Amino acid sequence: MSDEEYKALTAKRELHGLVLTMSTEKVDLASAKDLWQRFVIVFFAGISAAGFGLAWRTVSRTSELQVRLVRASELNTHLKEMNLAAAGLAHETRNPLNIIRGMAQMLSKQPDATPEIRDKSRAIVDETDKVTAQLNEFINYSRPREIRRAVLPLHSAIKEVVRALSYDMDEKKVKLEIKGEVLSVEADEQLFRQALFNLLLNAVQALPVGGEITVVTGRQIASEAFLEVRDNGPGVPPANRKEVFKPYFTTHQKGTGLGLAVVQQIVLAHGWEIECLGNEPQGAVFRITHLKVRA
Repeated sequence: MSDEEYKALTAKRELHGLVLTMSTEKVDLASAKDLWQRFVIVFFAGISAAGFGLAWRTVSRTSELQVRLVRASELNTHLKEMNLAAAGLAHETRNPLNIIRGMAQMLSKQPDATPEIRDKSRAIVDETDKVTAQLNEFINYSRPREIRRAVLPLHSAIKEVVRALSYDMDEKKVKLEIKGEVLSVEADEQLFRQALFNLLLNAVQALPVGGEITVVTGRQIASEAFLEVRDNGPGVPPANRKEVFKPYFTTHQKGTGLGLAVVQQIVLAHGWEIECLGNEPQGAVFRITHLKVRA
């Protein structure tokens, strides 16, 4: 309808309705373009969220490692200070103990010594040996740990420690089994063996005659491994599972209370973690984690 026709109808008052039409082609194009832009924004937002999650995970693991290293550094500094006191204690105490032990042995060997004197002399020697053993444990605990890292085949090291404990295990008829993946890790060989020896000896002492021990190795992730020492003994009550690593805490009559403290010291010096868990249905599990796997 032209403008002239529209004016003519208006003048005659014969215009009863008006139909307006317009093209929606540009609107459709704009909607499609807007939908595509929204899709692109959502896509890149998803990638950003995934990247942030991976970055956060990496930061968290790095923070955990830093915390472990700080704890190990603080412990090592404290132990260096204790080492000075321990050296003086060893020098001042060992010599008198050796003298007491020697004199007691001399008394027991006297021709005119009565059976009572000989029994008491042997008791003095036994008690002196106990004090000397505790002193040696204390000095061992207070010594700073200098880590000399090397590639260590786990199963080979475990078998050697087990052989060193064969007499103790045979005496109580303890059965021991090694399970898990054959791995090599980065560790100080001598300190690792000492820590494992203490863990196995602790298990043997806790077990009744005919008990069982299982040593398990495996991977946490591709680059980290774990080691577990499991037994079917009486176990450790939940309230004591953190206390067992403190110096002089022991439930064994023959224990000095420093074996597991030394284990924790060695573990932290490597930047690892150790925890005591329950072994269902009965027993205890000592689990060392974050061992670095090496080819």
